[in-house]
Amino acid sequence: MSYITTYPNILLKKCADGKADWWEVTVRVKVRCELSPMGRIFIPDGFVSDFASTPRAFWWLVPPHGRTANACIVHDYLYEKKPLKASRKEVDLFWRELLKQCNVPAWQVWIMYKYVRLLGGFNWKKLK
Repeated sequence: MSYITTYPNILLKKCADGKADWWEVTVRVKVRCELSPMGRIFIPDGFVSDFASTPRAFWWLVPPHGRTANACIVHDYLYEKKPLKASRKEVDLFWRELLKQCNVPAWQVWIMYKYVRLLGGFNWKKLK
């Protein structure tokens, strides 16, 4: 198990179930998270993510892989599993900070954050 403070180092493998662009966490990861009363969350091995859910037509602007990938896995986990008593906005703000820590350019962070605030509510409600 690794313990991350800034850039999440998450070991992954390509999903073998035929889903294009989906990846599986292979080693449980402890993530520092100020939203948690214990200051951390655990992403279990076997959790699956597509990184940033960017429509393919916009990959040139906001690629789903690269610097954004590990912060997006954390965000996907918080959205899907809801392990904390945190609001959607709190989760999105935490993700925005992770993106910054991952050295994602400020303009990309801004676009991604605005996109998820505008459209993320559909997944937040769907995954309850």
